[in-house]
Amino acid sequence: MKRFLTLIDGFNAGVGKVTAFILIPTLICICFEVISRYVFILPTVWASELMIYFCAILYILGAAWTLQVGRHVKIDMVYGRVSPRGQRTLDICTFPFFALYMGLLIWVGFEFARESVLLRETSGTPWDPPIYPIKAIFVVGAVMLLLQGVAKLIRDIHFVLTGKEI
Repeated sequence: MKRFLTLIDGFNAGVGKVTAFILIPTLICICFEVISRYVFILPTVWASELMIYFCAILYILGAAWTLQVGRHVKIDMVYGRVSPRGQRTLDICTFPFFALYMGLLIWVGFEFARESVLLRETSGTPWDPPIYPIKAIFVVGAVMLLLQGVAKLIRDIHFVLTGKEI
């Protein structure tokens, strides 16, 4: 079991760390667009659109790593007032909702991605880049997040039962 958890953690952390470097071209696109738009009064379509695609990649491929390091949003008014065992119990109780949401997201996302790949879908803007790779990446990221959620569930159950971390 430990190998399974280590494999999921290692893969998601590696993808997350590599994906973090997309922040650099994202910032370059933002700076370019701001300078182009507000200094030279020459806005571009491509920089703005590319920035959106980069942000989408950052968001979806970084989500599993974010869950792994415990940085997803929680309701601290409740969560912060209970013991670590209570927190893990709350996480176990909410996992079915997470799993249902992720299952639907993967299913619907896969359908959208499949159709987009078959059509070789593009954005439809004057720049017109392909968007099917982003839709496919979305499904991959959602699967990664679900796997990380399962790894967290296993750790949470073990902690609640034994009081020890895996």
